[in-house]
Amino acid sequence: MSGRSPRFLWPFAIAVYALLLAPLVVVAAVSFGSTATFDFPPKGLSLRWYQAFFASEMFVRSFRVSQVVGLLTALAATLVGSLSAIGLVRLRFRGRGAVETFFLSPLLVPHILLGAAVYLYLARLAWSTSSMTLLVGHIVIATPYAIRCVTAGLVGMDPRLEEAAMSLGASRLQAFFKVTLPLLRSSLVTAAVFSFIISFSDINLALFLAGASAPSLPVHIFSQIQFEADPSIAAASALQIVIVGGLILLAQRLFRLRLMV
Repeated sequence: MSGRSPRFLWPFAIAVYALLLAPLVVVAAVSFGSTATFDFPPKGLSLRWYQAFFASEMFVRSFRVSQVVGLLTALAATLVGSLSAIGLVRLRFRGRGAVETFFLSPLLVPHILLGAAVYLYLARLAWSTSSMTLLVGHIVIATPYAIRCVTAGLVGMDPRLEEAAMSLGASRLQAFFKVTLPLLRSSLVTAAVFSFIISFSDINLALFLAGASAPSLPVHIFSQIQFEADPSIAAASALQIVIVGGLILLAQRLFRLRLMV
């Protein structure tokens, strides 16, 4: 059988890609417009809205908040997810299925409902929202993705490699750091990338858990759309698209390299 797709499927595939990519193209084009309105196609090309973005204190502050929270989320979620995945894959104990379901339960709850529930709980405790509460919320929703990424790497790894290292005199800890960890490098990077993307692009939790004085970039974009819309919003959105798209390409590249090794 031929590995090529039937020709009649190509128009449907092109239509699907066009519908998915059209909003991104419109946003990117509007961000380079020269007028103060959302013109598409733009009447002229200019970088004034990117200059306005970096000149705005609130835009820069929210962008920095999203970056810092995203990086800390990537670090914490990858660490917790890696340890959890190792325990779930390598250990056999009673209640293992229940523990795995517990770790993956944030995937089953809509994030906006989770954000509302956490916000009401914090309000009952008289705790104010801040970047720290946003960080904790993002770690919760990003950890299941990190667990899945690392689990995929562990399942495809032969445990006899560690046993061979230990038979040559290495301790279990040395075998893990010198044999298993290097083989999991692409899985760990992929987990960190996806955790950062989830945090950087989240708005459902951020609407409830971000601090009012230092909101995340998606929350600030949302507020600007409601009260003061100008193409600098498109510039901010285009920067998000570039960052997230670049990280997705990086993760895809690393995953492909892992399959080839």
